[in-house]
Amino acid sequence: MAGLLNILLVAEESAGIRLLRALLRTEHRIVAVMTSTTGPSKTSSMASVATRAGLDIWPPSRVRDPALARELRAAGVDLILNAHSLYLIHEEVLRAPSIAAFNLHPGPLPRYSGLNCPSWAIYRAERTYGVTVHRMSPRIDAGPIAYQTTFDIDEAATGLTLTAKCVSVGVPLMRQLVEVAARDPAAIPAIEQDVGQRKYFGREVPRNGALIWSESASQIARFVRAFDYYPFASPWGHPQALYEGQHIGVVKAVQTRAKTGTPPGTLRRGPSGIMEVAAADEWLALHLVHAGGRHIRPDQLLRDGTRLEDGTKT
Repeated sequence: MAGLLNILLVAEESAGIRLLRALLRTEHRIVAVMTSTTGPSKTSSMASVATRAGLDIWPPSRVRDPALARELRAAGVDLILNAHSLYLIHEEVLRAPSIAAFNLHPGPLPRYSGLNCPSWAIYRAERTYGVTVHRMSPRIDAGPIAYQTTFDIDEAATGLTLTAKCVSVGVPLMRQLVEVAARDPAAIPAIEQDVGQRKYFGREVPRNGALIWSESASQIARFVRAFDYYPFASPWGHPQALYEGQHIGVVKAVQTRAKTGTPPGTLRRGPSGIMEVAAADEWLALHLVHAGGRHIRPDQLLRDGTRLEDGTKT
C-alpha cells in the first residue's frame, strides 16, 4: 500500500454498514463515523457496528457546521466518504480533506440525481439502472464522476431490492476509490457531468401515491413495487386506495396474467384463495395491505364482490 489514509465516514443504513466493514478490513484509519444513534434499528445498527469497532461516533448534523472543517484539517483527514446520509455537507467541510469528499449515490448520474431514485426508476419503467461514486460539490449530486456501474433491473424489483442492488454494486466502487486514493490521488477519475442530461428528483411522490384501477395490471404492479420497501418504512409511504370510505395502503400486488372484463377495482377471491382486484386488463393478486396503522392480509379486510376505489391525488 502506497500510503495510509485518514478517513471520515458519514453514513447510514446498510450501505454505511457494508462500507464501514470494508474499511475495517484495511489498514486505513477511520477518524470518526458520523451516523445516527437513535431511530429505527436499520440506522442505529450502523452506530452499533462503529461502537463495537471502538470508533468515535459524531452527530451527523455536524456536517452542516463550517467549524467542523478546522477539526478535520487538524486531524489530517484525507477523504470524506458519504453513503446514504441525507445531511447537506457545508461547503467549507467539503474543502477540508486533503484529497476530496466523495458520495455513493444510488443512481446513474446525471440522469437520476436527488432523492428516492431507485423508486423513480421503477416507476418510470427503466430497464437498466446504475450506481455512481462522485466528488461532492455544493450542488447536490453534481460533482465529477469517479466511478459508475450500470446493470439490468429485475422485472420484479422493488424499491428495497433495487436499493440493495445499488449497495452491493456500489460498495466495491468505494473500495476501488480508496485503493486508488492511497496509491495516487491524482489518478482518481474526474468526469464532468453532462448538465443537459441532469434530472433531479425531490421529495415529491408520484400522484401523491394514488392508485388508479383503470390502468393496466402491469402499470399498477410497477407503481406498487416502486413504493415497496417492506418490511422497512417506505420514503413514499404506501400506494393509496379507498375501501368503503377508508384509506388503505397496498403494500404488495402481483400480476396474475388472468384476463378480466370486470369493472376496474372489483374484488374477488382468486382461484388460489388470495384476494384479487381487477385492473383494466387483468386481475392483480393482493398479498399485503396496510390499514389502521398495521400490515394485514387482504382477506382480513376486503370482501369478495366489493370494490376498491381509486386513491385521492390531493
